[in-house]
Formats: sequence, structure tokens, C-alpha cells
Amino acid sequence: MTERILAFQPLTSDQAQELTTLGAEVIPADDWETATGITVIFGWHREHGPKVLQNPANTIHWIQTASAGVDYLPLDWIKAHQIRVTNASGAYSGAIAESTIGYLLYFLRGFNESVKNQAGHFWQRPARSDLGLLSNQKIVIYGTGSIGQAIANLLNGFGNYPFGVNRTGHGVTGFQGAVALADDTGLVKDADVVINAMPATSATDHYFGRDYFKHLDGLRVFVNVGRGKSVDEAALMDALLYQNVLHAALDVFETEPLPKTSRLWDYPNVIITPHQTGFAAENTLPIFGYLKDNLTSWTTDHELTVNLVDVSRGY
Repeated sequence: MTERILAFQPLTSDQAQELTTLGAEVIPADDWETATGITVIFGWHREHGPKVLQNPANTIHWIQTASAGVDYLPLDWIKAHQIRVTNASGAYSGAIAESTIGYLLYFLRGFNESVKNQAGHFWQRPARSDLGLLSNQKIVIYGTGSIGQAIANLLNGFGNYPFGVNRTGHGVTGFQGAVALADDTGLVKDADVVINAMPATSATDHYFGRDYFKHLDGLRVFVNVGRGKSVDEAALMDALLYQNVLHAALDVFETEPLPKTSRLWDYPNVIITPHQTGFAAENTLPIFGYLKDNLTSWTTDHELTVNLVDVSRGY
């Protein structure tokens, strides 16, 4: 059977030709409403995607996302209709990891204060005790998958071996140890840095809330490059105000774009980036590579071999 691939994610003419050579037919995103017999979706469109799925003229059996997270998909419907999902896990990890190191250096090396002083033409050196070395921080990373491992790998290069928190507490290369999510309290109480790289699941929804932050006492940096729903933003703002957390670097939010009325914009100890840490010109090729490799394995033996998502878990 010829796979008819609806490409919500843009393809170059050469990429479309490669898929055609593999025996597939590529349908441009603009033709989503009139095309029939669609079997595969590449990428996603929040408005049109569900309509394509539910159109009886289509027989979707596989969605290849262009993202690592899949929480925006109608997962219950997808599970009920036994549709397979593969994601782009790994494509963004390097960029997110480099961005995370940038966040940490920005605060630990005092660049945040330098930017403020430059705006006012102030020559003001920080106290030595206000600055820290990345190698000397106790860092805890929530989520030890592709993103967490990429961050740990870069930290290792600075002589830092972080701790990990994951679902079961299993050990992971690059981490000096790991605990289960249910057993993290003792690990984080004296941490210097906490990094959230967890996927969005029912277990992680508002995980970083008031009960969590009250266990912290002067955490130097809190980083969220996971999912916005993991953090109770009101609780984080209180933690920043009362110095349970001294600085925060936030790339994802409960509502995106972050509303202009959010008080987070005005916190001087917070850096906000607009869900950009995964962006890099270099990560477009691997995303197409996942689609091509999976299409090859599917047409050969009806197996999807790269980044198959457990729809029940959501990652």
C-alpha cells in the first residue's frame, strides 16, 4: 500500500522526492481539507490535525511529530484508534543543553547583574562570594531522557556530575546518582541548581508547586526547559519573592505566549525566553531523518524503529 503522507511540517523539494523514491506520496499542508486516503501525518496543526484524524476518508495509522513532547496531541483519541506516534526526541537535546548551560553561567558568573549595570553605565564589581563555579554546584536534573542526558554530558565537561530524578530511580550514564520521583525530597533540600527536563504527564502536572518550593532554602537557580504545566507559576513567584529560589530561567510556561499581564516579566531575578531553547538550524535534518528511517522500516516490515512513543504514558 502506498503511504499518503500529509506534511504539516514543511519539506524541501529534495526531501519530498526522497519520500517519493521510498514509495510514498506527499500531500502538501494546504491540501489537508480536500485530500483523502491520508495514512500518515508528519508534524501537526492544532486546528486542522484533529479534523484530518477524524475524517472517515482517511485511515491514519501513524503520526511522526516534529517535536519531542506530544502532550498537545489528542492522545486519548489516538490511543482508542490504535494510532502509532513517533516523536523527534533527540533532535532538540543538544540545543536545549547548550541553552541550559548558558542560563547557568548567566547567573552563576554574574552576567545578569552586569547587563543591568551596563544599562545604567555603572562600573560595579560583584563580591567574590556572589559568584560560583559551575563545577562546584550540586545540580539536580529532573528527567534523565535525551534532554537530561545531553545537559549532563555538557556539565561533565565542566567537571560537574549531576544527580538525576526519574520515574524509577534507575542509574543513567553521566549522572553520579539518581532517585525516583517519589524520593526526591532529601536530594534537593541542599541543591544549588534544579533543572526540569521532564515531559508533561499527569504525574508532572504542577509538580513544582508550593509544597516543593518550601523545601528549598536559597536555591541558586531553577531552570525549566521541560514543560510549562510542570510549574505552578504563582508558587514559583512566591518562592522567588521569599528567596526559597534566588534566580529562575524559564523557557516554557503554563500559557504560551506568556501573557503580558504575567508578573513574571517584572521579576529582576528571572530570565524569560519564548520557548526557544531547542531552536537551531542544525536540528531540521534529524527530524526529517526520523521520518525517513521510520518510513523505510515500516515499508520493509511494518515496524517503527525510531522514537516510538508510549501513548499511555505520553512519552
